[in-house]
Amino acid sequence: MTGARAGHEAHVGLSAWPGRLLAASVALIYAFIFVPILITASVSFNAGSLSVFPPRGFSLRWWEVAFTPQWLGPLVFSLELAALSAVVTVLIGTPLAFALHRYRFIGRNLIQALVMGPLVLPALITGIALLQFLYLVGLDYVVGFWALLVGYVTICLPFGVRTVGISLAGVPPSLELAAMNLGATRLATLRDVTLPLIKSGVFAGAAFAFVHAFTDVSLSLFVGSPGARPITVEILDAMDFGFEPTLAALSVITLAVPLALIWLLQRWMGIGEFIYGRHSDE
Repeated sequence: MTGARAGHEAHVGLSAWPGRLLAASVALIYAFIFVPILITASVSFNAGSLSVFPPRGFSLRWWEVAFTPQWLGPLVFSLELAALSAVVTVLIGTPLAFALHRYRFIGRNLIQALVMGPLVLPALITGIALLQFLYLVGLDYVVGFWALLVGYVTICLPFGVRTVGISLAGVPPSLELAAMNLGATRLATLRDVTLPLIKSGVFAGAAFAFVHAFTDVSLSLFVGSPGARPITVEILDAMDFGFEPTLAALSVITLAVPLALIWLLQRWMGIGEFIYGRHSDE
């Protein structure tokens, strides 16, 4: 009996190793992600003017500098531009997703390839191509806000189309047919049946677009202008003179904004239904 018990315990110990290895791997991944963030956040509270870790003293003066007009202007500009990019992405991406998912027509594959192309091309290439195109057709005067908006929508459109398309794939056609059989028009069916069922995909696409536009650097370097530059480009330019604690505070802010948006959308719009395929409270 003792030998059998020892063998059973050895077997249980061996079978537990995969779970322990997985837990250790997950812990290392989380550490790789969050430890640099925690270090950057702590650096922003340095009392001195040097970005050192661990912090020397405690001060909020670098956070006060981060909310001065010098930095608040580019931050608000980035927020407005990212929000507008998300709205335009949804307005264009939702009907485009309907067309690509529900219908078969000549040129469908070409349109789908063009829409998804920015996922393959680096944003750097897209920015260079957009800048050259604007100068080639004589629209160089739109470099700045409008060029950034066009560029952001271009690189964000694949997210809007894919998330809405995935949500549409989960809508049983029988529900829409049942609504129309009961007398609902196509518009009423779209408004009262289809859109409520795909709202998590729509808002997920908007969230992805906002985050992608708000954190972009590569494209913004080429199509931004001195009077219209996102906060990411301003931070990058300031790093030429050293990484002062103010930049650490701004880095934390630019990270907190997308996280807050995702939390709000999950809290009020239930985008977790799209991400996890189920209700978050189940």
